[in-house]
Amino acid sequence: MNAIEELKTEHEAVRLALQILSRMTAEIEETGKMEKPEHLEQLLEFLTVFVDTCHHGKEEAFLFPALEAVGVSRKNGPIGVMLKEHQQGRDHVAGMKRALSQHVDHNPDMIAKLSHHIKAYTDLLDRHIEKENNALFPLAIQHLPESNWVVLKNGFDQIEAERIGEGKHEAFHEMLKKLQDVYIKTA
Repeated sequence: MNAIEELKTEHEAVRLALQILSRMTAEIEETGKMEKPEHLEQLLEFLTVFVDTCHHGKEEAFLFPALEAVGVSRKNGPIGVMLKEHQQGRDHVAGMKRALSQHVDHNPDMIAKLSHHIKAYTDLLDRHIEKENNALFPLAIQHLPESNWVVLKNGFDQIEAERIGEGKHEAFHEMLKKLQDVYIKTA
C-alpha cells in the first residue's frame, strides 16, 4: 500500500468513528445522559492518538513538506487550509474533553456544549476528508516524483512506530468495531 492509499484507508476508520460519534450524540440528546461515558473516552483517545497524532502527524511531518518542496503553497493554498482545519479539529476535541469532564449527565449546558463540539468536529472532518481525497491527494499523485513515495511510506512507518506504538493501530480498529456493534445497528 502506498502512502496515499494508507491515508485514504485511515480516512475510512475516521469516518466510522464520526458515524459512531453522531449516533452517540443523538442518544445523549434524546436521553439527557450518557449511558457509557467510557465509550466517548475511547473515541476521544482515538481522535487524539489515531487521527491527530498519527494521521495528521503523517501529513504534517511528511506529506505537506513534500508538497511544498514541489511548489504547492502553504500560505493561501491547500496546505494552509488543511493545517487550519487540523487545528480546528484539535480545538473541538479539547472542547469535547472539557464537556465530558464536567459531568454531562442531566446538565443541559454540558450536553449542549458536548453536542456542539461533536457536530462541529464531525462536519469539519467530513469536509476535510473530502478535500483531501478529492483534491489534495490527487495533487500529490500528480506532482510528487517517484522518489518521494518511498520516503513518504518510510516516514509514515516511523510515525506509527515512534508516536503510536506497535499494535495500537490494530487495537483502535478493534475498539471501533466493538463500538460500531453497539451504536450502528446493521440489518
